[in-house]
Amino acid sequence: MPERTVTPLRPRAPSAYTDTAALNDIHALLTTGDPGDDALADIALVLARTGRPMAAVRDIEITTTETALGWPVACAQAGDTAVFIRQAPAGPGLLIEITTKTAAERDGMTVTLDGEVLHPYGLNDCEPA
Repeated sequence: MPERTVTPLRPRAPSAYTDTAALNDIHALLTTGDPGDDALADIALVLARTGRPMAAVRDIEITTTETALGWPVACAQAGDTAVFIRQAPAGPGLLIEITTKTAAERDGMTVTLDGEVLHPYGLNDCEPA
């Protein structure tokens, strides 16, 4: 497996709730009698207090290449989604192409341009131009 380099975009502020305190609280929840159905919700609250993300982190790979004409192309790939950024063939603007392999991947994506939601269409009552 290749070695991964993670560059945080914004450094995470240190949480006043430490990992040790979180583990102690989770241990207490699981070992005190029958944890019941509410234990998962309680564990989620403990994890939320640590500041850790509750969703699985996706690997994102960025590569660059050239077109047949020698123009640069950047590609960002995450799971079943690929984003290609290149110069528009007919002018000086950029062409950004997003492709997905599955409908679930497409439906789980949000695309914004200058803060306006372009996909999914209709989210926040924004209409693409």
